Amino acid sequence: MMRENIKKTLNILQNHFNLERKTTLNRMREEKNPFKILIGCLVSINIRDKVTEKILDELFSKVNSFDDIIDLDIKELEKILYLARYRKIKARRLKEVSKEILERFNGKVPDNKEDLLSIKGIGPKTANVVLAFAFNKPFIPVDSNTIRISNRLGWTSSKNPLEVEKLLVDNLDKDYLKDANAVFMLHGKNICVPSSPFCNKCPVEKYCMKIGVERNR
Repeated sequence: MMRENIKKTLNILQNHFNLERKTTLNRMREEKNPFKILIGCLVSINIRDKVTEKILDELFSKVNSFDDIIDLDIKELEKILYLARYRKIKARRLKEVSKEILERFNGKVPDNKEDLLSIKGIGPKTANVVLAFAFNKPFIPVDSNTIRISNRLGWTSSKNPLEVEKLLVDNLDKDYLKDANAVFMLHGKNICVPSSPFCNKCPVEKYCMKIGVERNR
């Protein structure tokens, strides 16, 4: 029952949203370039998607590999990241991650979670982005949108990203799983917003238990 409910809800949301409006990282999955996806994810942390896109356009016009990141002067890298929050920290992190991948993995992004998480600066969400977007593996990056929507719908009462991820991976076929992150992002940004969600225009309202919703529109 739960599996069919989740699948039906995701199907409705996929049809409702224009997936061309995916985030920069979701669009990058079409390239399946592990280097670009990993670097893009590290850059995107805590900044808006439009800013991410602008930074990555400039960055990838100058670098095509981890060697290029290492060779790029740190001041120039910080300049490229000027719109990003914590640009100096991010510049150092890009250098450190690149160095570790070159030294430990011959310059190839690992295709398994254990190795990815062993790299300093790569957390569970980034690892899932890389595995799902670059290697087409059955993982889903779980963010605040995914957790909030899954709880409101009544699928889970957990705020733990690992538990929410397991719920979705266990109940979604691979075809649905690959676009789930984009669907949750669009729904969470446009309708199921954190405060006073727009329930009156939600395409899946009749399937939603509205858990934790105190006031809606």
